[in-house]
Amino acid sequence: MVTPLLRSTLRASVCALLLLTTRLDAQPVLRAQWLTSPLQLDGRLDEPVWRTAPAATNFVQRIPRNGDAATQRSEVRIAYDANAVYVGVRNFDSAPDSIAQQLGRRDADDLYSDWFYVGFDSYGDKRTAFVFGVNPRGVLNDFYITNDDIDNADVSWDAVWNVVARMDSAGWTAEFRIPLSQLRYDVAGAVGAVRPWGLNFSRTVARGGEESFWAPTPANAPGSVSRFGTLVGLDSLRPPSRTEFVPYVRTQVETQPAAERNRFVPGAKLAGAVGGDARFKLPQSLTLTASINPDFGQVEADPAVVNLSAFEVFFEERRPFFLENADAFAFGATRTFNSSDPPRFFYSRRIGRAPQRNPSGDDLEAVGISAQTPIAGALKLSGTTPSGWQIGVLNASTPLEHADVLRSNGQVTREAVEPFTNYHVSRVRKLLNGGNTGVGVFVADTRRFTDDSLLTMRIPSSATIGGVDWEHAWQNRTYTVSGLYSRSDVRGRTDVMRRLQRANYRSYQRPDATHLDFDPARTALNGHYGALSLAKTAGERLLGSVTYEETSPGFEVNDLGFQVRSDFRSLSTALQYRNPFIDRFSREWSATLYSTHSTNFGGDLLERRYALFTEATLLNFWEISAFTSFAPATLNDRLLRGGPLAQRPRALSQGLELSTDGRKTLIFGLDLSRTSDVAGARTTGVEGSIDWRPLPQMRLRVGPELSANQAVDQYIQTEPDAQAVGTFGARYVFANVRQREVRFNTRLDWTFSPWLSLQLFLQPFASTGEFTRFKEFTTPREFSFAEYGVDRGTVTRAADGDLTVDPDGAGASAPFVVPVQDFTVRALRGNAVLRWEYRPGSSLFFVWSQQREAELYQANFDVARQLGRAYADPGRHVFLIKYSRWIGR
Repeated sequence: MVTPLLRSTLRASVCALLLLTTRLDAQPVLRAQWLTSPLQLDGRLDEPVWRTAPAATNFVQRIPRNGDAATQRSEVRIAYDANAVYVGVRNFDSAPDSIAQQLGRRDADDLYSDWFYVGFDSYGDKRTAFVFGVNPRGVLNDFYITNDDIDNADVSWDAVWNVVARMDSAGWTAEFRIPLSQLRYDVAGAVGAVRPWGLNFSRTVARGGEESFWAPTPANAPGSVSRFGTLVGLDSLRPPSRTEFVPYVRTQVETQPAAERNRFVPGAKLAGAVGGDARFKLPQSLTLTASINPDFGQVEADPAVVNLSAFEVFFEERRPFFLENADAFAFGATRTFNSSDPPRFFYSRRIGRAPQRNPSGDDLEAVGISAQTPIAGALKLSGTTPSGWQIGVLNASTPLEHADVLRSNGQVTREAVEPFTNYHVSRVRKLLNGGNTGVGVFVADTRRFTDDSLLTMRIPSSATIGGVDWEHAWQNRTYTVSGLYSRSDVRGRTDVMRRLQRANYRSYQRPDATHLDFDPARTALNGHYGALSLAKTAGERLLGSVTYEETSPGFEVNDLGFQVRSDFRSLSTALQYRNPFIDRFSREWSATLYSTHSTNFGGDLLERRYALFTEATLLNFWEISAFTSFAPATLNDRLLRGGPLAQRPRALSQGLELSTDGRKTLIFGLDLSRTSDVAGARTTGVEGSIDWRPLPQMRLRVGPELSANQAVDQYIQTEPDAQAVGTFGARYVFANVRQREVRFNTRLDWTFSPWLSLQLFLQPFASTGEFTRFKEFTTPREFSFAEYGVDRGTVTRAADGDLTVDPDGAGASAPFVVPVQDFTVRALRGNAVLRWEYRPGSSLFFVWSQQREAELYQANFDVARQLGRAYADPGRHVFLIKYSRWIGR
């Protein structure tokens, strides 16, 4: 659950800290001073330069009293030498004992704390900025802004820099050292030919919820970096350092539970790895990053899930190499407040995914297979040139991966489970008209080169996506029109194309779809996706958007992207009324109306949805939001997974989310949701959160989640039967399912210093499902079923739980078997990470992780007890030590 505290802090540390100014024609100016003597980074501000350099003062509030002078005074000065930029800040405070100063690890952006940020637009393009922040306890926070927009703030970006903060009787101070190598700028010649940089400062006083700026703007003002002030006096600036190296060494011990051990999987295994990254600064403010054998052993495991749908579950990217500068590859989204789940054109988790084939066969005795395909190497080029070109290029390769296989005859073989694959993504965008207009292109390409392995995996040999996008803003970026058009081309053998045509998000085989043509001899599949949006993205009260999207039936991006829908056209609208300023009842509030209308390419109405969402921050800093959504009856072309159209029953959804004052030591949150339809299906979810901060350096978060689902249309299987004339020669078998699911998220953070932290995470999980009233779909374009053994046919249950169904009870149709469906799944995910950044950019990790899983073919609705039993299940454990060192200046 994204807590209200997290959202409010992100607003304070991202939205506010985008560092805006009042008017483009009245930008403040600050002069940097060249350092003539060494500066000791201790936070004391006792060097002569902090007395003689010009100071930035007169901060102005954004909230709660927009336009008023800041309640607390700040003075900021900037100096630089041949290697770094230095920032000295004095934050005066009339009540120093009330300064919020929670300690946390780096980038812990949901701390309750005061903050100070500095942002540099070193490109001078009024679109991008490098932002560095610190709290009174010296906790670092940094992020990177692109496209002059809060939505393009890359909070995963980590620069190599340092800062020291101190508290005293007058307030608190901070002294930053930011190596020039971490900023991107150009120097024409050796010295002196540097354009002025964009600059801004921001301060947050947490106890009053106050955000103030050196060059502020109202909350309704559009743009962000385009409103920065100006930093001059950089005449002595040298070109930045051109190279950085971050080698690493890792060693680990992995243990397996007894049930998982075999000839190839020992009870304990010692392994190690060596690799690293190299970064090279190129002309035109570009950076080339090379990675050899990247390691992600310290990355937290994905949560356990039970997926009863026909669609893949989306997991967030967690690997640092792919998170860094991820915005450089962003493509496929328009400026809108409402869209219909568009495809993701680049889903980096496809690179290094789990092998796509598992050896099988009745004679299989033992298998040794890796959990992930290793990444042999990767190259990444990114940056924004002074002339306004935004460039992102990534190329990565994964080797041919084999599994060790033991057959019952004693034969040991090595079988291919993932082919040698090359992944390539290029994203280029040109900014025009002072950054108000942008035109870009995108290409993603996947090539697999091992034909023998492809024969058993039924995956394409090549997949290419190409597209163009555009955006134009006017009236000081208040209004925006944006759009994109893309095409995909996937090639492979006929069995591969048959699989793709039958995929549930496409369903070319649908018997009543006259606009679709299933071709068993096809060796290529192609299609298009397009979108067009008109939006008002700034203004004091009214915002809104209108968006049209369409995804043709043959569009396919899942080799290097993520897609759950094709054959889809939609028109989505949003209208928001907001009050971003404090009033008698709240600090801010908004209400938004949404509507969505969707059809497939055959004109069948698939979705009508109307929703109202409201949210408010109250005067006592409590946050509350609520939504209601109504969906009239439409048609469903995916329910039967390749079968004819069915009806989608009328449905209603509601939700409520509440969070108490985030300034307190103990914070509570509650999230309630419920969806029901007229056919009797219903889903109820309850999610709670407790955030306890008994000490500045300690934080305990507990988040129980419980959901109850009653489905009446759970698809089971399809049985061909010529007697089923009404459903085009097939019987579509369904069941009711009652499901309960619970998880208990626990996180404990203990921060010894901004550079040394211990994090503990534990997530037990249990899910159970009981399947009853097995039945078959009877009437296309309706929501109609006949239950076996009641409305038609007979059902016999075997001792092992399998069902034998005679669908008509008269012998005209062949009986078929429905395997046992009931289940109980429990799992435990946990890890402990001790992280020591012993010098900027260099780290030492000690990691212990565990994964426990158990699955039963029966329904046990005592999920609380199952949750407890997860701790006793046999588990897989990994003990890891990783050492890395940054080499640069």
